[in-house]
Amino acid sequence: MALKHLAAAMAFALAAAPAALADTPFMVKVDQTVAVKLASPANSVVVGNATVVDVTVHDANTLLITGKAFGSTNVMVLDRSGKAIWQTELAVSGASDTQLTIVRAGNTNTYSCTDKCRGTPSTGDDPAFFNNVMQTVTGKEAQAKGSGQ
Repeated sequence: MALKHLAAAMAFALAAAPAALADTPFMVKVDQTVAVKLASPANSVVVGNATVVDVTVHDANTLLITGKAFGSTNVMVLDRSGKAIWQTELAVSGASDTQLTIVRAGNTNTYSCTDKCRGTPSTGDDPAFFNNVMQTVTGKEAQAKGSGQ
């Protein structure tokens, strides 16, 4: 819980700071979303590399930033007059402390270890492992919807 509060406080502090002061990368974890409150309404949002993060405008003063892949990029938010009201470098890192990544012979396999460790699809995993996990996930989804549909 403390990490969530820290992330929220950091998001608010960065959003409230002038654009020029955002020298420290804003950290987001893969497959996690962070809300950012802006000091003034946004008119447009520009993402340097949309394969790394997704930015959704929830309302004029709230952005939702989701880490999609490991790496870094930048985000710039402009007001109606085209003035930058928030800009920052974003760094997307590994997921939570409940994940385990095993590296064998140069291949990685990622597991979610909430109650016990189970394979979870993660960017950069061995393609065979990733596809096997995705087949399990989509198979379960198909069963939930009913095989006749």
